[in-house]
Amino acid sequence: MLKKIVCLALALLMVLPLLVACDQGDAMDNINDEASQYTTTINMWLITESQLVADAGKLVLSGLNPTKPEDKQTEEEKATLAALSEEQMTALLQVYQVSEAFNQVTKAKFKTKVNLKFFTEDEYYTAVEGALTKHEEELEKNNGILPTDDIQAGETVKNEYGIPELRYPNVHDFQVDIMYLGQYDRYVTYVRNGWLKDLNVVKEENALKLNSYISTALMNAALRQSMLYAFPNNHGVGEYVYLVADSALMDSYGSLGTASIYDTTFQNYLDFVYNNYSDAENKIYPIYSETGTVDINYTHYWSFDIDSVADVPLLNNTSFNLFGSNYSGKKKLDCNNLLTDASYMKRLAAKKHYENTEGYLTTDPNAKAAVRIVKGGWELKQKYEAEGYKVLVMQNPTMTTEEIYGSMFAIGSHTVSASTSAAIITYLNTNEELRNILLYGVEGVNYTLEKVTVNEKEYSYAVPTVDNIYQMDVSKTGNEFIAYPNSADSVLQWEYDKQQNLDAVSYPTASLELDVLAKKLDTKTVRIINAVSEKLDAYLESNVHTASDVMALYTAASNEAANTQMAAFLLSLVGDVSYTENGTATAITVEALAEALRVSKLSVLYTDQDASAYALYISWCTKNGIE
Repeated sequence: MLKKIVCLALALLMVLPLLVACDQGDAMDNINDEASQYTTTINMWLITESQLVADAGKLVLSGLNPTKPEDKQTEEEKATLAALSEEQMTALLQVYQVSEAFNQVTKAKFKTKVNLKFFTEDEYYTAVEGALTKHEEELEKNNGILPTDDIQAGETVKNEYGIPELRYPNVHDFQVDIMYLGQYDRYVTYVRNGWLKDLNVVKEENALKLNSYISTALMNAALRQSMLYAFPNNHGVGEYVYLVADSALMDSYGSLGTASIYDTTFQNYLDFVYNNYSDAENKIYPIYSETGTVDINYTHYWSFDIDSVADVPLLNNTSFNLFGSNYSGKKKLDCNNLLTDASYMKRLAAKKHYENTEGYLTTDPNAKAAVRIVKGGWELKQKYEAEGYKVLVMQNPTMTTEEIYGSMFAIGSHTVSASTSAAIITYLNTNEELRNILLYGVEGVNYTLEKVTVNEKEYSYAVPTVDNIYQMDVSKTGNEFIAYPNSADSVLQWEYDKQQNLDAVSYPTASLELDVLAKKLDTKTVRIINAVSEKLDAYLESNVHTASDVMALYTAASNEAANTQMAAFLLSLVGDVSYTENGTATAITVEALAEALRVSKLSVLYTDQDASAYALYISWCTKNGIE
């Protein structure tokens, strides 16, 4: 292993001068001819999947060059290198090479040196937030002005080989120019703290090319109250919910013309299969579901997490709540008591019938079934149709808040150059060379390219070398669609995802924030409804088993229309319940619940107190032109 490391270092020593200039005279002329008035240095903060890479990255940024000839090393450098294990030395060499290769591109294209700052995910956000805070503290201590490393236009220095290079300024370790963001709650917090640059201006100046490489829907969805604070990395969004039907069996019954298994006609078909194909030898299950459940599609629940992030109520629309809305074919959501919503209760009745009728549903992938509920990508439709199935789309891919804000690059508000940072992000999302360097490293060192032919077309994919240590996640390093696939089986994945994105729709509340118009969410109402909903969910699971049970509950609830009557009815179902605020538990009375029910349904903003969630949503719709 040590011999390999030595050979690798020697090879790099031979190649490095060529990276600077194949013809020294021509290269020196090019430097002087093409030099911009000033060079730039920026810090790019990244998440790596390897602690070895994170540790090696810190050594590289400290100025340690593992390829420097021993006679030019300081005693401190010699001691540091001598203390490294073989694995750590390999990591240092590889991270150094990746940094050099990345900067070879950015220096030539933008006269910009990029310090790649690697952290593992468990330390990343703490490090970024610490740097952002430190920068503001230093600005405050220095009356808003920090000392900079001034350089002259076209200023050069000689490297260890005696070759002149443009000099790049040193920058503060806490400077945050480009940062990766993968969490919506942190994104919101960073915006509120003033840590992110508004990118609308630099988008116009430097990033117009992004419109050709990033989904327009994804870019538009990333806007926050008409402001753009981060560029989303292009990636496949959502997944389809398919109903894969046995064509021969369905055709023998007759055309159903729908993909909704909650419709009466479809339920009649499934009951027909259950009643006529139940013997052991010729058993056909009505439904196959991997999870053993039948989800109620296109249902939005008005549930909120109001304690995870201070002053940031996060909508958790998949967690059951008393209040909700069907959103299929709608631009604007309702806020209905679901126990009295005929559409929802009908679908809940079908769900209970399917899940709780013995022998109706199977989780065995090898069992024969009239319909199979399958979740996945665009390619599954082709796969099942090729096998002779009829494939119906139950639900199109939906672009959620998590997917919009789950992979982005932002620019720090105190960046040394917003335009340069934007240009680097743009290039990372549009240039395959730079994209693959950051993701995979250096070809021939960290990975090799293999070929595979699919449908008479040749594709390349990346395979890590035996000694590779450099590890990055495709979703945390830029546009996924221009990166090499990582296996022979995935060479068509980007094509599938592009097709899928064409069908994707934005979730009705994607990017909604509940503090619009300087109003705040009525958290007491939310806590009361959340607490009751949690117990109601448990009640529906343990006490409501059949379609008849559901419809009986619907009838009973519909007879309790007034808020006070409904509150008493709900408490009779769930029993004693309390909500907790500021560490104090308070029992929920009929009167308190009745008021919470009244407030939850209001669509008009309050004038003298906190607003209901639904009222804030309606206000947001109005502001965004949603009718």
